[in-house]
Amino acid sequence: MKSLSLSALACSTAFLALLSASPTDSKSAFYESLDKHNNFIIANGWGPDRWGCSFTRTQVHESSAGTKITIGKDSALKPYSCGELIYRQDKLGYGHYTIDMIASNIVGQVTSFFLIANGDTEIDIELTGLNNKIGWMNIWHDQKQNPVSIDLPFDTSKDWHTYSFEWRKEFVVWSVDGKVVLNRSDIATTSPENANYKLAINSWTQVQPEINIDWAGRFTYPENGEIPQAKFRNMRYQPKLDGPSQDEKHRRDEEEKEKQDEAERVKKQQEAEQQERDRKAAEEQAQREKEAETQRQAQSKQGAHKNSAPETLSPKSSVAIVATSGSALLGVALAFTVLF
Repeated sequence: MKSLSLSALACSTAFLALLSASPTDSKSAFYESLDKHNNFIIANGWGPDRWGCSFTRTQVHESSAGTKITIGKDSALKPYSCGELIYRQDKLGYGHYTIDMIASNIVGQVTSFFLIANGDTEIDIELTGLNNKIGWMNIWHDQKQNPVSIDLPFDTSKDWHTYSFEWRKEFVVWSVDGKVVLNRSDIATTSPENANYKLAINSWTQVQPEINIDWAGRFTYPENGEIPQAKFRNMRYQPKLDGPSQDEKHRRDEEEKEKQDEAERVKKQQEAEQQERDRKAAEEQAQREKEAETQRQAQSKQGAHKNSAPETLSPKSSVAIVATSGSALLGVALAFTVLF
């Protein structure tokens, strides 16, 4: 779903001056755990007019677990105070940008990670307390926003998750926990040769809904004593290298793994089917052998019965026996007559 989203692009003249100050003219990779702020500018004393807060140093906190940005009430300019960190290295270019965040769950509070060439182009990842199951991915270019809301399989306020974007001349790819969630090549961005890009994090409050959409909700300070806060750690930048982007490489690796897993699944299925065919063939062979053995045993029994039956005489044999017996009797009678 596309709609308008609020971003950190339109800031005061003081912020514009701060972004252009003290350039380091470097495009080297960096990593910041965010437990210290030595390499950051801590915004103080300004904030876009439409926001319900202004940036103050008091709302940006260091800790061994990273940076915590809170919402307070010590602003002299707005109803609330909020916080922002801007990395000192400027003139950043194409590459991979990453951070870990835990968003606020307070309606109206926004948690942001963004690359900005002020007044020109901004690439955003924004999380809001209105709905902790979506993330807003946005490109602001030529004073126009192009946000997309992405459904997420977790609550952004419950635990650490890794959010990143890969910026190239041809496209911007956003990822969450290493999985690509959005790829856009339809929105132009000004090249790093023609604009001064810097990297920043902030958390701020919305008190007036955006035109056409209340995407973050209207902020009111909690009455239960809870301090609204967002957490950040592990900020990284890796300049563009030759070959596919990190997200593209990860996508290709995932596709290759899926292919290998599918091939292994098919192989196992084929082996299982062959084993089943072999089992059935063995059963059929055993049944045939059993039937043949049964038939042999039946035939053997029939032969044994035939051999053990009493011998019967044919009619010719009976006549011969009778004739023989008659001749013998006649001989005995003649002998008896001679003797007497």
